[in-house]
Amino acid sequence: MKIVFAGTPAFAAEHLLILLKGDHKIVSVLTQPDRKSGRGKKTSFSAVKEVAIENKLKVLQPESLKNTETLSILRDLKPDIILVVAYGLLIPKLVLELPNLGCINLHASLLPRWRGAAPIESCIAAGDAKSGITVMRMSEGLDEGPILKKFICDLDEKETLGTLEDKFINISSKNLLQFLDDYEEKKIKEVPQPRTGSTYANKIDNSFKHLNWARETASEIEKRIRSLNPKHGAFTYLGEERVKIFSSSIVKDSGLLEPGQINVSIKGSFKVGCKNNSHLEIETLQMPGKKIISSKEFVRGYKSNLETNLKFS
Repeated sequence: MKIVFAGTPAFAAEHLLILLKGDHKIVSVLTQPDRKSGRGKKTSFSAVKEVAIENKLKVLQPESLKNTETLSILRDLKPDIILVVAYGLLIPKLVLELPNLGCINLHASLLPRWRGAAPIESCIAAGDAKSGITVMRMSEGLDEGPILKKFICDLDEKETLGTLEDKFINISSKNLLQFLDDYEEKKIKEVPQPRTGSTYANKIDNSFKHLNWARETASEIEKRIRSLNPKHGAFTYLGEERVKIFSSSIVKDSGLLEPGQINVSIKGSFKVGCKNNSHLEIETLQMPGKKIISSKEFVRGYKSNLETNLKFS
């Protein structure tokens, strides 16, 4: 089967590596255009492009799939399917109809729950007990196409964005190639998505990453921190400095701390007040331009900061 693979981040690159272990022919790779990033604004390749180059695969990087040149190239490739994993660009109707067997998307949630751009972050932040990968045939609607297969897994109590991505990659490594074989042989039956139960996972922005100690309880903030670890990093402000927080735990104790107020213990760790008089102990965090450190290292190294700013905002 001839496959065009479409994906961009490291999560997608891992799926491309799985594909390369199979017998199907990857005729081209679609990934987002190169971006300039970092302080030096150096041009960087997507993780998918790096894997494609290493394996001498043809790479296409259009700004849009609506341009005639890209459509012409894709038609000439005559793919049986286009396999999409976290590509990040809209797939127009002309492209959806181009492959013989359609466009197939591996979506990182149990659809119709968490349609959209950030399903993994959203399910952790919401405290879902289960998640998984839904394989669907793409339609014009946002993640609304018929379901071909679901692979379900449990979420651990301390699940993070990183650990759940690893679980999904492990699921794909065991099942993706067999699914493609079955799909090619028309052994897979389509099932329409339920009309109820849909939720949407918006793109991660600063409003999601910025912790609001007065608006959310310790339980809600702890889940949000895990949902952003390690890729994004939840953040708060200590004075004018942005502090990223990567891990925390809920403190079940009594005491009165205002939302955002910091209380340093004798042992050197510290907790923060949250909504409804709940408390959160900070475990690991990062100051601007520095490495991730423990709360005890932070208290020792930034004692003067804490003496003048005993509150996160």
